[in-house]
Amino acid sequence: MKLDAQTIAEVSIQLSALFNNALEAKTGDYQKIAMEVKANTISVDYRWLAALPSMREWVGDRVLKQIEGYKYLISKKNFESTITVDRDVIAYDSLGIVAVQIKNMAELALGHYDDLVFSLLEANGVCYDGQNFFSDSHMIGTKKFTNISNKALSQASFMQARSEMRGVVNEEGKPLRITPSLLVVPPELEYVGIEILNKQTLKNGETNMTYGMGELYVCPFLNDPKAWYLFDTTKTIKPFVLQKNKEVEFSALDKPDSEANFMRRELRYGIDTEDNAGYGLWQQAFKSDGSSI
Repeated sequence: MKLDAQTIAEVSIQLSALFNNALEAKTGDYQKIAMEVKANTISVDYRWLAALPSMREWVGDRVLKQIEGYKYLISKKNFESTITVDRDVIAYDSLGIVAVQIKNMAELALGHYDDLVFSLLEANGVCYDGQNFFSDSHMIGTKKFTNISNKALSQASFMQARSEMRGVVNEEGKPLRITPSLLVVPPELEYVGIEILNKQTLKNGETNMTYGMGELYVCPFLNDPKAWYLFDTTKTIKPFVLQKNKEVEFSALDKPDSEANFMRRELRYGIDTEDNAGYGLWQQAFKSDGSSI
């Protein structure tokens, strides 16, 4: 293949299409627990997450939910990944090896989103109410709530976590209808998770009362072998936020007169994104560090 300007431009178009098709063909695990928000400013204030009123009879003026006491900003960050390809690989390989690398870059993009979101679990940073996301000091009105425990994963602790999550109310005392639906565990707790959710009968032959109560997700991003998490992922608002300021973009530095091509016979292909992740509603999340039986 002769690599003149026209041919290189055509190759670039083919690789861009290959990348976009590979990206669209896959989904990221982050979508299990995070809602995507498109942003057109560097930082977005998510204090609106605190506004959880219930319906009321409309008598007189509307009652406005006050959220002045909250502030939670997520600011974008810039990310990139770039590969360098020897010009001969393009000329003599008919895009075979390069195509594999480009498809892998699509997987890297989704892995980047997964890493952004799931790293928040163990980081346990501050959320919109000024408390750590997993905390025993969340306040709703004058009532304190906890969404953290130290119980090892078992059928009993799973049910206790469900009960505590379902008991959370808004400032008017109305239930938030929390529906725990996703159990997230590290690889070390996969078998326990399977016993709780996916086995119809227990070891003693009795019917498993927690069978099918939720989905099990074994998360490769977790490092703590004992900690486990329970989330309500049934609602529009999710426990976490993935803020996308710019979708992942494929670009090429491959023109015949580029410095890398001229000096080193190199063609460069890269992807870049502008995004970040942060905490959504703590009410939809529960963590146990599993340190106690």
